[in-house]
Amino acid sequence: MRALLVGLAMLPAVALSSNEPVATLEQRLRTDGVEGVNTWLGGQSAALADLNQRTADCDTQAIGLTVKLSRGKNSKVTEAHREGLRIAVGTCTENVLSLLSLNEVPKICAAASSWTMTQTARELRRRIRSIETDQALRSTERGKACGAAYLYELENTRVGIRVDQPKRRPH
Repeated sequence: MRALLVGLAMLPAVALSSNEPVATLEQRLRTDGVEGVNTWLGGQSAALADLNQRTADCDTQAIGLTVKLSRGKNSKVTEAHREGLRIAVGTCTENVLSLLSLNEVPKICAAASSWTMTQTARELRRRIRSIETDQALRSTERGKACGAAYLYELENTRVGIRVDQPKRRPH
């Protein structure tokens, strides 16, 4: 019983330490700015991967930080942030969209580069259906823009391009 009580007493410390990397990056953001943090993350692949995984897992604090950092100028790092947001917007759509400007929505409501063509087509269709069936989401400007961006990608990118069979020539 005593071990259980000690274990329960440790839970807040464990929960606090799980957010520690994001809190550390937020502190760095306050002191070094977006470009400073992105430059640092550019040399810290494990920290960048951790932040983007937390974002993809819908950690609210990580999403907020990632949105801010995605507005930086370092194309390699900002693209990594956008990838994390692209994954997250499929699960926690309203949370991500609420933090984006209307102009940013099409950059985030896009296929992740890691998806295969089949995954992309399936996931874009699923996300379009999800927006269409969510009354609150489909009635917002960001929700409409996100659905339109997914539809455009589905119909006009490598996923939507269909190869016609060559016509047979008469012998």
